[in-house]
Amino acid sequence: MLFTLLKIIIVAFLLNLTWEVSHSMLYTTCQKMQTKKYIPLILTMSFKDALWISTFYVLTATIFQTINISESTLHLSVFFILAILFSFIDERISLKMKRWRYSNFMPTILGVGISPLLELAITGSISIKIVFNYFL
Repeated sequence: MLFTLLKIIIVAFLLNLTWEVSHSMLYTTCQKMQTKKYIPLILTMSFKDALWISTFYVLTATIFQTINISESTLHLSVFFILAILFSFIDERISLKMKRWRYSNFMPTILGVGISPLLELAITGSISIKIVFNYFL
């Protein structure tokens, strides 16, 4: 399981790096940031996202007593819901603490950006599918 987890972290990091760079311009914080601060921020956030994805994977795998949660729609749905709930709470806290601010182009739902709300659920699900379909 440890080797599988490492693969999930690597794939999730790469997918989240792509997502972070793509949606970073929806944040005024990133628009105003110098490159020497932007790059470490994006790399750190991508790694943090990969760790959260691996945490939700382990939790879901433990709940259902299976390593391959991608084989079941129910298992993957639980993973997806965990990721969405965490993302919503984390984003609300981050906005309240003024860690970042959205630009006018960020679509929101219930005060939370849609892109960060969906990021972990989508990139996590894809990461798990990639690892179990192509790397095991």
